[in-house]
Amino acid sequence: MKNMSKIVVVAVFPIIIIVAAAGFFFLNQKNNSVTEYSQSEEVRAENPSKNPLTGLPVDAGKVNNRPVAIMINNLHSGQPLLGVTEADIIYECPTEGGITRILGVFKDPSAVPAIGSVRSSRPYFISIAKSLDAIYVHLGGSTHAYSILKSGYIDSIDLIKGQFMWRDPARRKNLGLEHSALTSGEKLGEGIKAHDFRTQWNTDYSYPQRFGDDSQVLGGTTATKVTAKFSGYKSTVFAYDEPTQTYLISQFNRPQMDDNVKRQNSKPNIILMNVSGQNIDNTELLALDIIGRGTGKYISHGKCIDITWARDTDTSPFSYFTNDGTPLTMLPGKIYTCLLAQWARADIE
Repeated sequence: MKNMSKIVVVAVFPIIIIVAAAGFFFLNQKNNSVTEYSQSEEVRAENPSKNPLTGLPVDAGKVNNRPVAIMINNLHSGQPLLGVTEADIIYECPTEGGITRILGVFKDPSAVPAIGSVRSSRPYFISIAKSLDAIYVHLGGSTHAYSILKSGYIDSIDLIKGQFMWRDPARRKNLGLEHSALTSGEKLGEGIKAHDFRTQWNTDYSYPQRFGDDSQVLGGTTATKVTAKFSGYKSTVFAYDEPTQTYLISQFNRPQMDDNVKRQNSKPNIILMNVSGQNIDNTELLALDIIGRGTGKYISHGKCIDITWARDTDTSPFSYFTNDGTPLTMLPGKIYTCLLAQWARADIE
């Protein structure tokens, strides 16, 4: 009997190893298929500190990091982008001539190897950055933007002097000089240190957005494809990817790629804001009315609800509400925000 027991153990042991290995492989493949925006309950429990911008786990020492808000080119000829998958919040806004530009907001950009290409400033992007108590990064700017920046209204880094940035040789050769200016988390850190900027949120600053698994959007209508039509030139398309519970982002009839990771940008939360826009001083330059009240949509996890937005002062962050006035609870995750002027529209399927 003892010999028989040994035979059974010897026979069963390899089976146990094979089953365990197969289970590990399956779990590993499953984890690899989930994007950085999905967080398990186990991970959340192990790291209770939350990024106020996204509701996602973050190191406790970074909770009050002052964000960095960076102007990013979004012309067709300036693709692919760099760093956008790492942005906690993206604000895409119209600028002159039907084009759009992106403001990428990073709670902690220190590990991002390249961000850009970096482009010039416009006043309403400055206003949004100010509302987040952020450090603002740009390369040049309109006359109106420079008049604001030179007043010391916001801590800012202008890359036009060639500091804290570089020109990527391949982009300069293939895309042109205007699409070649890049920065990085490391260089931004150098710039912030050189300017002796404050690196923590002001003690009296409060970011109002709520996050939780009980978001009102879960009771909304179906939204598996969303098209934000900024102009005849520019539309941004969000296609819901159920396995990752994020929206895959496309533009110019192709994926919006992040060249750092060679991957299509995606975000689990989409905000559409209706705003009023007008030209400045008979020029193509725009002004957007982003103080006051407005309507919009919140889209997440394949669902959509109507919302309203509010912003009382130029230093106030956007607050979002359901139509009955209840503060909006967003599902934890990074956010892509589109500001749509009165000539734009959104199609939701």
